[in-house]
Amino acid sequence: MITLGVDLGATHLRAGLVDRAGQLSGVTRQALPPDPTARLDALRSVVAAHPEVSAVGLAVAGTVRDGVLTWSANLGLSGVDFAAELGRPVTVLNDARAAGLAEARLGAGTGAATVLLVTVGTGLGGAVVTGGRLHEGAGHAGEVGHLVLEAGGPPCRCGNSGCWEQLAGGVALNRTGAALGTAGDGTPGAARLAAAVVAGQPRAVAALEQHARQFARGLDSLCAVLAPHTVVLGGGLIARSGPIRDAYLAAARTLRWHTGAVLPAQLGDDAGVLGAALAANPC
Repeated sequence: MITLGVDLGATHLRAGLVDRAGQLSGVTRQALPPDPTARLDALRSVVAAHPEVSAVGLAVAGTVRDGVLTWSANLGLSGVDFAAELGRPVTVLNDARAAGLAEARLGAGTGAATVLLVTVGTGLGGAVVTGGRLHEGAGHAGEVGHLVLEAGGPPCRCGNSGCWEQLAGGVALNRTGAALGTAGDGTPGAARLAAAVVAGQPRAVAALEQHARQFARGLDSLCAVLAPHTVVLGGGLIARSGPIRDAYLAAARTLRWHTGAVLPAQLGDDAGVLGAALAANPC
């Protein structure tokens, strides 16, 4: 059985066909327009181009309950029933949970009984996979970025303040990089921070170390509750920024509540597509 997996991100849509063995083929990638309605049009076109598949899985950057995207700051969408929008059954899950499922079954977490994946991107996402199955809870399990670590800390888009992603996610790294005083040439702050670390700037090195410590604080709290056998770190900043990846991995390997493996994700940009397809065709 061939399944269509689609990863609908904030800026790009990626899709591919996945067979029962988890082999991915026919991958396509396209930039998405900023208009939310146009983004849905692009999604419809990709799905309509594959009438031959019997199952469709969709990973989306946002909070999902019962197949409905309840809220997505990145996509500018809320209350979207994808089955109604696409005119066919579709399995929908959050993009970090899709990546976690793929990494647990096909990637860095293969063979581990319980895998905790944390993605480091604009925010912090997460997934818990036990025995090859996602923990869904009431439907929004994995919103790890909104673990409150610092009362009265930076305000978060969720309405709270001091959330973990505001202290250690991409939004925090961007804020720090922008405050370093480097030229505003359009380069994201996280990239400026990483470049300053490579150049050996003491302020940048100290700032990244502080973010890494905050990352480890939150991760240690999760491990105290979840007791995963393997921790996997993924997301765009882990995949594409050597200084940030190295600092976060090093901090994650000093945890009190986790003595097992801490590994970088293996599947890269394919994780969302693979996870969405696995969720739609779990056999």
